[in-house]
Amino acid sequence: MDTTRENFKMDSQEGALTYRKAAIGDIDLLAATRVEFYIGIHIELSDDEKEKFCEHNRAYFVESLADGSFFAYLAFDGDRLAATSGINFYSTPPTHKNPTGMMAYISNMYTKPDYRGRGIETRLLTMIIEEARRRGCGKITLSATDMGRPIYKKFGFTDADRDMNYHFSE
Repeated sequence: MDTTRENFKMDSQEGALTYRKAAIGDIDLLAATRVEFYIGIHIELSDDEKEKFCEHNRAYFVESLADGSFFAYLAFDGDRLAATSGINFYSTPPTHKNPTGMMAYISNMYTKPDYRGRGIETRLLTMIIEEARRRGCGKITLSATDMGRPIYKKFGFTDADRDMNYHFSE
């Protein structure tokens, strides 16, 4: 029995939505939604870039959903996707503040424009944070859009001032 497809209902401000864990059969939906998110935050992509981006995400989700390093919940209004959440799991050497070394990175948080402001994001975030707690994570990080920042702050996320990034040139 595929328990990853368990559904459960929850009332939002505008009616009942169905929430469920993402499964291998949701890979195309997850990849397409990730492209939609990027376009929504005003990142210009040509049709060719969209196709390649979607394909790279499909490949990522095939591997990471299968090995459990990525976990997501989906929110549906009937058959229509309303929102997604996602969290990546990895480990680092333990520290005094994170004795398990288990870490998580939130990604794929996206709510379709006509479903925003209904509390769906808050419910999905609660659910994936609880999954990180169940897995023994000592730290969760994320990159926030301006729109998402107030929700994350409400949960207790703080701005990190010591992080630095390195990107390989193409």
